[in-house]
Amino acid sequence: MGKDKIIIIAFGFLILVVVFIGVKKIKALNGQIKAGREQLSKSSQRLEYVEKLEESLEERRITGKVLVEIPQAHDPIANKVLMRKFVTNFLSRLGLEAEVKVDGERKSRDFPDVITVDEVPLKIGVRNYASYDQVIRMLREFGNFPFVVEILTIGGTDVAVPGHLRVQLKYYVIPKGS
Repeated sequence: MGKDKIIIIAFGFLILVVVFIGVKKIKALNGQIKAGREQLSKSSQRLEYVEKLEESLEERRITGKVLVEIPQAHDPIANKVLMRKFVTNFLSRLGLEAEVKVDGERKSRDFPDVITVDEVPLKIGVRNYASYDQVIRMLREFGNFPFVVEILTIGGTDVAVPGHLRVQLKYYVIPKGS
């Protein structure tokens, strides 16, 4: 009987250990599932926000309303996509086909620290343009927005993007309430 009791106690202890480890695993998996759902919910909200912003931009374009600045989202990746899409549409409206590269937003060294203006570097490579008048019209249109042309090359390689006409710009993100 002594051996039977030891085997029963050992088996009971083994069952308790397995149950204890199983409960911990289940709690950990439930936590991962909950975190995944929260992340999915946040991503869904961000996507919904960007879609509403895109619809608003499309509505403004159709109705002919003029934007004074490019709308910004609360997501840096969404801001890059909005900026690239805006500049591409802006140039196509002028009859220019271009490749646009957008870098991340950073603090601008062109303004004092008190103002806290950020800048977004842009590189544009225009493949074909009909005339220099078209280029001048593009540069004048840039003046309607907080863009600053840093480098403009025709046939040069100073700006690392493909195209015959290459432009490096800064877009200034002006803080709200200024």
